[in-house]
Amino acid sequence: MPMFSKGPIFQQLSDRPMAHCATLTELPDGSLLAAWFGGSFETAPDVVILASEYDPVRGDWSPPRLIAEVPGHSLGQPVFLVRPDGELWLFFVVIMGGGEAPSPPASSSRNLMPPLADWTSAQPHWQRSLDGGRTWESPEQLMDYAGLMFRSRPLILPDRIILPVYDENTWESRMLISDDDGRSWRLTEPIVTSPGNIHPCLAPLSDGRLLAYLRTGGEGGFIWRTESADGGETWATPRPTSLVNPNSGLDLLRLQSGRLVLAFNNSDRYRTPLCVALAEEDEVWQWWRTLEDEHAEFSYPTLLQTEDGTIHIVYTYKREHIHHAYFTAEWLRKGEVHDESED
Repeated sequence: MPMFSKGPIFQQLSDRPMAHCATLTELPDGSLLAAWFGGSFETAPDVVILASEYDPVRGDWSPPRLIAEVPGHSLGQPVFLVRPDGELWLFFVVIMGGGEAPSPPASSSRNLMPPLADWTSAQPHWQRSLDGGRTWESPEQLMDYAGLMFRSRPLILPDRIILPVYDENTWESRMLISDDDGRSWRLTEPIVTSPGNIHPCLAPLSDGRLLAYLRTGGEGGFIWRTESADGGETWATPRPTSLVNPNSGLDLLRLQSGRLVLAFNNSDRYRTPLCVALAEEDEVWQWWRTLEDEHAEFSYPTLLQTEDGTIHIVYTYKREHIHHAYFTAEWLRKGEVHDESED
């Protein structure tokens, strides 16, 4: 039976009224863990990583709690990695540069683009939890690379971990690869496009290739795509798809069935509407659903399919809180039938 539900993970916090850039993972016990960065406003020195846990039996989220903090520095871009032994790793960035922080927007619900931020000085960090995210070890710098940023979930291959990253200074996507189970990391060559690109998100294909969708740079345009035939070491020349992108985050996920799910803003200008589309491996995005279409910001979606087959999504809701929705592939298939030839 088709299934759909959505609602806020939490209501706007009085002490940290801005919330953005959520990530999501399933823990070994079947619960979900979401994390995001929150504070006074983006790049403010009080911005920390917050988290909430979803109990699938009760169907509710725990109150937000702090899981990562570097006093005096703004944090961002959290990404989880669940290890086979049950350890939980969290990757995020810490803005190291000084200078005057930008003023918060007068109304986040009317300001569809984020304030300017000094992400160019951000350094990649990580920390780990040995008890499913209840307690965390102290943050450590992953490597010395100013402007190296996270956004999308890691891809775990039999003998390799691929962590998608990008360079905030050059607006070029890269892959951070570990062939020794996370003990060391190395960077691939940049993925270059004419308008710039960031936020690479990966999906493995049935023939062994890896597919990457990329957020466009500049004033907006189209989602770009590229492929790798050697486990992420090298990437084909990127090409634009027919899917529009307003220079905003997106996410791509391969389902257990082999189909692909894409979450993105179906606009070349605004971070609304927020849509979810379903396709076979041919990338013909035939079935669509619109999650949000108000003239406000609904952005930075992160997708997850749990072991029971349910598809979950978390996303920024007006920069005020994080929304969570879940649904089945059948619900997607009963949505709008989209003919890309009409675009």
